[in-house]
Amino acid sequence: MAKSCGVWRISVCGLNCAMCDIFRAGHGDGELRDAIVAWFKKERNKIVKPDHVRCEGCRGSLEAHWSGDCKMMLYAKRNWFDYCFECEEFPCASVKEFSDDGSPHHKRTVENAKKMREIGIEAWIEEQKKKGQCLFCP
Repeated sequence: MAKSCGVWRISVCGLNCAMCDIFRAGHGDGELRDAIVAWFKKERNKIVKPDHVRCEGCRGSLEAHWSGDCKMMLYAKRNWFDYCFECEEFPCASVKEFSDDGSPHHKRTVENAKKMREIGIEAWIEEQKKKGQCLFCP
């Protein structure tokens, strides 16, 4: 059984930002921040300054967002949506592409967002808590 999360911060696409490494690194997890900086140097030969490893999620400022060019987030902001599933085009090509990018937790976003639309965000979170799961935990 997966561990349960104490914090939920659901993004536009349906991910739990509070469980994202970048979000956690920018909110006090210095060890994780340093590991991310080291990973970029080793794996991508890219220098990332520690103070740049931060993100406030979709609800925060674009100046403090790791993926400030996220198509789903920008579309939602322009069209006054809080979540992708509020759009009548959901799941659109951008959402489908994101869910099929090979990242396991991205794959869950479409089905979870459909369920969130059906029963509501709060009910969905409570359902996950009852299961003792956090489908977005690393």
